[in-house]
Amino acid sequence: MLNFDAQAKDSRSLSYARALRVVGLLLKTHDLKSFDLQCDSSGFRLQCGNSKPPCPTTLELRYSFDEIESLEHENQINRKNSAAVVDFLSQAEVLRGLGGYVDKKKGRLVKLSNNRSNLGSGSLKLDYESSDGDRREETFSQSSIYDICVRMYKERGKAKTPAKKFANSFR
Repeated sequence: MLNFDAQAKDSRSLSYARALRVVGLLLKTHDLKSFDLQCDSSGFRLQCGNSKPPCPTTLELRYSFDEIESLEHENQINRKNSAAVVDFLSQAEVLRGLGGYVDKKKGRLVKLSNNRSNLGSGSLKLDYESSDGDRREETFSQSSIYDICVRMYKERGKAKTPAKKFANSFR
C-alpha cells in the first residue's frame, strides 16, 4: 500500500498531485462531473454524479493506493510520446494542482469536494491535516485553482530543464 505521509515517503509512494491526477482521469472516463472524495488509510472513496454540481450522489467508486499507482504507471507510459496541450481546468489538472498544494504543505488529504451547495461554480472545498496535525479547510475559486495549476506546471518545467550555461562559456 502507498504511504502518503510526507514524513515517511518511500520510493513506491505517489504524491497527492500524481494520485489525484489519476482520480481526475477516472472521473473523466466515467463522465462524472460532481464528486465528494475522501482519503483514508485504505485509499480513495468517491461519491459521484454525472451532472454539474451540486448533484445528488448516484455512484460510489473506491480505489486502493495500489490501483492508483498502477494506473499512474500506465498513464506515464502513454504520456511519454504525447505533446498534448495542457487544459488547466480539466478535472485531472485541477485535482493534480490541489494535490500538489497539499504536497507543498506536507499535509495529509482528508476530503475534496466540488459537490457542496454553498460552493460557487468551478469551486472546490479542500480538507487536509497540516504537518503539525491541525485540520484545515479551504475553499478554492476556479481562478485560484487555475493559478495553482499554472504555477505547478511552470515549476515542473523548471525541474525538467537543465541548468542554463553562461553565454560567454561558449566563446
